[in-house]
Formats: sequence, C-alpha cells, structure tokens
Amino acid sequence: MKRLYILFFLGVTIISADAHAAETHGDKKNVLLWYDAFSKRDPALLDRILSKNWVDVPPAPDQPPGPAGARQILVELTTAFPDLDIKIEDVLQEGSKVIVRSKISGTQRGGLMGFRAKNRKMSIQAIDIHEFKNGKIVRTWHTEDWMSGFHQLGVFEK
Repeated sequence: MKRLYILFFLGVTIISADAHAAETHGDKKNVLLWYDAFSKRDPALLDRILSKNWVDVPPAPDQPPGPAGARQILVELTTAFPDLDIKIEDVLQEGSKVIVRSKISGTQRGGLMGFRAKNRKMSIQAIDIHEFKNGKIVRTWHTEDWMSGFHQLGVFEK
C-alpha cells in the first residue's frame, strides 16, 4: 500500500512538472509575438501578448503606461526606421522570465527623440527580460545600446 501511494505521488509530480514545462515552453515561443509586432508593423500582435497592466522598465520619454505605450514605441521606431529589423540572437528562459538578446538595425529616415534623420544606418544590441503570467507579458526590462546607435547615426557630430 505504501508503494502505491508513493508511485501515485510521483505520478502526480511528473504530470505537474510536464504541465509546467509545457507552459514555460509556450512562453518562450509566445515571446516572439513581441518581436513579430515590430517586424510586421502590427500593433494587434502586441495586444495578443501583453497583459492589460504591462509595465515597461524603463519607459521611454512621454510613453503612456500599459500596451498603449508599446504601440506608441512601435509607431515611433518604425516611422524613424522604416526598414527596422530585429534579429533574435538568443532566447533563454528561467522560470517565468524569458530573456531575449537581439540586434536592432535600420536606416534613420525620420526624427527620433528630437534628433533629425541623416539617412544613416545603425545596428545595436538589445537585451530584454520579459516576465510572463498566464501566457501574457506582465513586465519587460530592457537595455539597448543607444549610445553606439547615436554615434552611428551621427547624433554627436557638430
């Protein structure tokens, strides 16, 4: 009788672990919707992946809270860089957090953060950490190498 109980307990644990693994694998796959939204210039994809209370850390200047802020960033970036390309380099997951290392590139054709376009190309590295809850991104921490990007774009030239 004790053995059956232990086997039953182990069976439940294995089933539970498999369900958790499937959920986290889904997060790792679903995070790509964030990047697809920018590549396809489709803000509806952001609505599919972001929770209603999504938090962006740090937010851009004058960025509204929640998914509206993400939609604003999408429009600003794809307007400034009509050929914007985000290439995923690595996707890692630890618990409820999915880490993405990417390369952002494009040619600046419109103003960005008050800097006029000089029709120059840039390519920068970015790291995003997306926290998931119930299949949606609830928080994103991000770091982009804008200093290198601004140098490439000629922002600091006299």
